Amino acid sequence: MACNMLIQLPVTVPFGTDEEFDLRVRLQRELSEALARAGMRCPVSGEIDAEHINLWFDGTDDAERMFGLVKPVLAAAGLLDRAVVILESPSPYDPDEQVSWVLWPPDHAEALPAG
Repeated sequence: MACNMLIQLPVTVPFGTDEEFDLRVRLQRELSEALARAGMRCPVSGEIDAEHINLWFDGTDDAERMFGLVKPVLAAAGLLDRAVVILESPSPYDPDEQVSWVLWPPDHAEALPAG
């Protein structure tokens, strides 16, 4: 079943600093390149809100493989310990609703982060 992936990284001030904006742009590029090298043509989009850098990957049928490609990029940037990775898919009971769960970190205490 196709799902979407969201990576959230905390920002230091509401809507981030110039450096955090540059980080978002760089991560979008590096993540897109990593997916393209692996033959995964999944669009990567991003924004910064009051609390997070948000990076979205729309419509993957292989979330495990995608996370396997995303994880080393985050680790190389020294961000894996700060990242929350969320998967979303249509609810089996109501296709207009989304079911979400935290994929990373594996011991995440909350059902979903705020935002």
